[in-house]
Amino acid sequence: MAADGEALTGATIANPRLWRLGMLLDMEEHALTVAATPTVGDGDAICRRIELTPGVALLRALEDAVYDNPLLLADFGRCSILLRTPRYAVLPPEATETPEAAADAASLLWTDPDFSPALLTDTAAGASVLTACDADVAAFLGRTFADARVRHELSAGLRYFAAKAPRSGNAPKLFAVVEKSGAQLFCFDGSRLLGAASYGCTDAADMAYYAVAMAQACGVAGPELQFYVAGTPAVREAVAGTLRRFAPCVMPWIFQPSPSMAGVAADIPFSLLILPLCE
Repeated sequence: MAADGEALTGATIANPRLWRLGMLLDMEEHALTVAATPTVGDGDAICRRIELTPGVALLRALEDAVYDNPLLLADFGRCSILLRTPRYAVLPPEATETPEAAADAASLLWTDPDFSPALLTDTAAGASVLTACDADVAAFLGRTFADARVRHELSAGLRYFAAKAPRSGNAPKLFAVVEKSGAQLFCFDGSRLLGAASYGCTDAADMAYYAVAMAQACGVAGPELQFYVAGTPAVREAVAGTLRRFAPCVMPWIFQPSPSMAGVAADIPFSLLILPLCE
């Protein structure tokens, strides 16, 4: 993990084409977390959380963060950008299969006449994740990282857990990724996605409440339901402990990072850990 205040320069990596760059832009906390991992060899990952300048428009703060860390502008072999924002919706794929359909859905979801977002769509696990991103921010990301795939953070979890759910038995299951700033929830019945959502909260009891509420909304609350809890260890244990008061089957989901990520796994969001498996 790069030290706080230490700029990520182009000299940090000798051949960026042999590396993958993942970024998580938190549009609520105004932070950019980056993780560069080698795709060849056994080098160590380079990770950094960059706090965006407070009191400054998000676009300007993001521009400053990128240009102050020129490594981010290197020619990486692959680049992916995840957005953490409450302006998203998990919809049937046909709801966004054309730009016109996505615009119609967005007009029902976000009704502020002064908000004219760029609409980003991504299909995963039989669902479409529609994200409304500030148009200027989206344009900057598109210009600066022309080859990058930009999507909501939920998309990574949907892909990852859709692959894992069928291998975890036939019982209904709810995967909860819990971290200091919130929870992401993914509910499956066998391999069929029932629901997915992201919540910004800091209290473990609230995270457990949202998990139980999703299970009830998806119609799978009952003794056969399996809860798997992933994420930051301390938060994971607190949420699992609360869930055990309501459900008989609550288990930790322990992710084994690649050797290159092992030294930094505790410092970065779960979505960036799994991102190389979701592309």
